[in-house]
Amino acid sequence: MAKERIGLMGGAFNPIHERHLAIAACALAEARLSRIIFLPTGNPPHKREGLADAEHRFEMTRLATLGEPRFAVSRIELDRTGVIYTVDTLQLLRQQLPDADFFYIIGEDTLLDLPHWRTPDRVFELCAFLVCRRSTWDASDHPTVEELVARGAKLQYLSLPPLDVSATDIRKRLAAGETPPEVPPQVMEYIRIMGLYGVPARPEGAAEMYPRLRLALSDRRLLHSLLVAATARDLARIHGQDQDACELAGLMHDCAKCMPLQTLQRIARDRRLLLDKETLANENLLHGPVGAEIAENEYGVCSPNILSAIRCHTTGRVGMLPTDMILFLADKIEPSRRSYPGLEEVRALAGQSLVEATLRSMRSTRQYVSRQKAPLHPMTQRVITWLERLPQTKS
Repeated sequence: MAKERIGLMGGAFNPIHERHLAIAACALAEARLSRIIFLPTGNPPHKREGLADAEHRFEMTRLATLGEPRFAVSRIELDRTGVIYTVDTLQLLRQQLPDADFFYIIGEDTLLDLPHWRTPDRVFELCAFLVCRRSTWDASDHPTVEELVARGAKLQYLSLPPLDVSATDIRKRLAAGETPPEVPPQVMEYIRIMGLYGVPARPEGAAEMYPRLRLALSDRRLLHSLLVAATARDLARIHGQDQDACELAGLMHDCAKCMPLQTLQRIARDRRLLLDKETLANENLLHGPVGAEIAENEYGVCSPNILSAIRCHTTGRVGMLPTDMILFLADKIEPSRRSYPGLEEVRALAGQSLVEATLRSMRSTRQYVSRQKAPLHPMTQRVITWLERLPQTKS
């Protein structure tokens, strides 16, 4: 039986960025790896200044890798005390996974620093190295590399084009109020919620809500909620609405999504929610109005506009306010949404007209339901009719 080939990617991930993910994806393909384990460091021997708390860096790394099932994040370097050395991590992993071959992913700068690692010859016995170039300069013929190979280091160079992305520069831009495109949107949203790297913590109260929300949602649903929050904030900025309110609505809109139908129905009965039979029978609809109750009574959300948006984000409502439409659309167009007929058109319209985009999205839902030979929720049809009658709506 062939050994499992496992890539290892260590680092501060302060914060993790798209270049890290691109390197991992390249290594996965070119070294024929079965999976990659990210190893956020807890107490690095050299990097200190500007280092975010280990738990924040772990969560950012976890969020960034949720979209790739072959990526995993380990706490092996976070939960140990004292100074952490790679050789110790490798020996622990060898004990846990004795039948695996390990491939440590590094940059050229780290490659030339290998002789200064703790017991490098033991490291060479425990793993091979996948090297990513950071500049146009080729280190493969450097005298240090010749020395490393002579001492038993096994090296493979990745074909990813050179690019030097500096986490230090990213942190400086974050502190200056920028949104660096190198930071994945869900990570950027976490940074904003927690107020990391000099970014003001927004929206108010979200940092206290996040730990509970993380426990209440599946990883997939949490990722979706963060992306909806980020998308809602962008739409609010474009359309001159309250960005914090829309962002918080996005973060909380699915707070009841992972509850079973019976639990949702019990809460609806206990809170005496006046709902139609179609909504009460379907968890995909019922989690909206129940979620508004949960957001208000268990998370402390008190804004009527936010609660309204959460309540109607599945079916809409006649008389939808801009915040309602922004959440409704953000839920439909966030970056991880699988393609569906009309998606790109709705995305384009969302930046121009909330009414036109909401109408196009609801018409798309009506077409889909019709193809499935299923009944359209009565509220959705009423909202479509209302939107079509608005003066700025095209026929």
